[in-house]
Amino acid sequence: MSFTVAIIGRPNVGKSTLFNRLVGKRVAIVDDTPGVTRDRREGNANIADMNFTIIDTAGLENAHDDSLESRMRQQTETAFLEADVALLMIDARAGVTPIDQHFTQWLRRHNTPVILVANKCEGAAAQSGLLESYSLGLGEPVPLSAEHGQGLADLYNALRPYADAAEAEVAKVKSDAEFELEKLPDSGEEQDDDDIMKRPLQLAIVGRPNVGKSTMINKLLGEERMLTGPEAGITRDSISVPWIHGEREFNLIDTAGLRRRARVTGKIESLSGAETRRAIDYAQVVVLVLDAEDMLEKQDLTIA
Repeated sequence: MSFTVAIIGRPNVGKSTLFNRLVGKRVAIVDDTPGVTRDRREGNANIADMNFTIIDTAGLENAHDDSLESRMRQQTETAFLEADVALLMIDARAGVTPIDQHFTQWLRRHNTPVILVANKCEGAAAQSGLLESYSLGLGEPVPLSAEHGQGLADLYNALRPYADAAEAEVAKVKSDAEFELEKLPDSGEEQDDDDIMKRPLQLAIVGRPNVGKSTMINKLLGEERMLTGPEAGITRDSISVPWIHGEREFNLIDTAGLRRRARVTGKIESLSGAETRRAIDYAQVVVLVLDAEDMLEKQDLTIA
């Protein structure tokens, strides 16, 4: 049992860069363009001997309508409310912005603990923004540079109390479980941990943009886990979420829609397509989703 940490903040402050740094590999798409991350993504993170679950989220936008930005904000708020602790990240080089102040007030109204993180502190230009961050009233900020890996020791110290609380809970659960096991007869059979049927099945959902891949996953999960809407190309990262059907465990992998390479012009869409092809390579089963209201297109056959 580990604790869960959500990284939140306005767009383009470095949330996905920190996520990649903590999970130890480049899994979230990173670009200078604001708003690259849309869905929330979970990963197994560690700093030294401390292990935890990290959640990357979309940039907080002050939108409360039916727009894509509003639906992204709702996904971020869900991640924040479900986390054990949140990292509110600001850009120290840009200083505290009105949107930072606005969402700080929203954070105060909830019980999730918040640690203030001042990113991009690798140069002297960030010092004024770092000092300005005290005005948010969230305590002493943790200065770091997610891109260069600086300041992780300070982040470790800030997260340590939550790790200790999680470890105490684990110890209690283990103690209770050992007491229950003492009352069970020994079957004399050893369990084979390498049994392939006990491992989650990697199931990738692929197809053209806007055919309903994310909607299908939400229906299977029974919750609005993935961001959906009428806009084509909402999903950018390949997002893996656990799902249990009957007694079988699955990892459902939502992917970005694949268009013909000749139509792909932007860097972000190119990276999204590469992520989708990687998900297909590593999947054990691939589901190709078609739109029954459209004629079969050449791209459907190309993906197949």
